[in-house]
Amino acid sequence: TLVPLLARAAPAVRPSIAARSPSRWVAMSAKGKGKKGGDANDAKDGYGGEASVGKATGGQTSADALTAAALKEAGISVILGSKSFTRKAILKEMGIPYEVAVADIDEKAIGDRTDSPKDLVMAIAVAKADAIVKKMGEELGPDMDGQWPIAKDTMLVTCDQVVVHDGAVREKPESKDEAREFIRGYGVSAPSTVGAIVVTDLETGGRCVAFDRSTVTFAPVPEETVEFLVQEGECMNCAGGLMVEHPKMAPLVTELNGAMDSIMGLGKRVVGGLLMEALLDRKLKGLSGGIKKEFIPEDQRVEKS
Repeated sequence: TLVPLLARAAPAVRPSIAARSPSRWVAMSAKGKGKKGGDANDAKDGYGGEASVGKATGGQTSADALTAAALKEAGISVILGSKSFTRKAILKEMGIPYEVAVADIDEKAIGDRTDSPKDLVMAIAVAKADAIVKKMGEELGPDMDGQWPIAKDTMLVTCDQVVVHDGAVREKPESKDEAREFIRGYGVSAPSTVGAIVVTDLETGGRCVAFDRSTVTFAPVPEETVEFLVQEGECMNCAGGLMVEHPKMAPLVTELNGAMDSIMGLGKRVVGGLLMEALLDRKLKGLSGGIKKEFIPEDQRVEKS
């Protein structure tokens, strides 16, 4: 579904962006080294960075390659609005070059934690996109707030995710004791992840959105595993402290309803489908880089509700 980002009319004259390079506050390229928890060769039983991600998700799929090829052929650049290592690794695994921009918003001040998890994650994902768009607009000039285009041939991907366990919404653990409680609980009853992904075309303001939900069942989590994860510390950066791809947790998975990459924070099928949908919208609007609907595989069509 495509919705207008801002309804305000564009000005008659805008700064030229035809040859504009990515914004100077965009942080890093996918080609950067980017490790988490050390190199896989040094990780032993700990988190192995990209190696752990790749082992859990199974590597690039044919649909991933198709999306990457379509973006490359269209000359579309991608900005990932997240500093999450796992999301960066997943997008890189898909074969999609990207740069990173960080929204720097107070996520705790957005949404209602006692209401629908879907409403919460979508509100935060949209707020991230709005904040990044605002920053880029301010960089172009004081008259660019709410105006388009912000960047030519560029798409922004923002997302958010929470863990839902026993009916409660769980975000990043606020203490080691809370992380221990979270991780122990996953061996008792299955957690689900609820995510929202938003793709914003920075040339038109068009927006494609979708939800992503998966559930994973674990065998009882040994206390030594709980303590290892907490002391290692990487779980403190994950929604609900859930690291299904971790070498200590992956062997405990007994059932998966959904996709591993979805649980890890960026469902490849969903983000790939949204990027293809955004390319279709460009075709309908007569812009460069568009594709025909028939080019989008049926297994990349995404749920909107």
